[in-house]
Amino acid sequence: MDQIPWAAIGALTPSGMLMLAVWLILTGRIVPKSTYEVMVKARDDWQATAQKKQEIIHTLAETVREQSVVSQTAAKVMTAVQEANRAGDTP
Repeated sequence: MDQIPWAAIGALTPSGMLMLAVWLILTGRIVPKSTYEVMVKARDDWQATAQKKQEIIHTLAETVREQSVVSQTAAKVMTAVQEANRAGDTP
């Protein structure tokens, strides 16, 4: 937008203004509304997918943490049973 000579815009003819509009569209400074809506929808879909992924990761982390506690408990029980059996084997 800095490249546009704004002072000369008042002197532009309708064809000059049309050329300016075409130039702005071709350089990507103006986007059609339909393109903008597609981009916004894609962004919203991506954000929803990322949110679901974060929820899945959180659920998996909680499950791993719970399984870790269960496995530690099972290991302690097995160790206690083995020690009790060793103590029972000696006369």
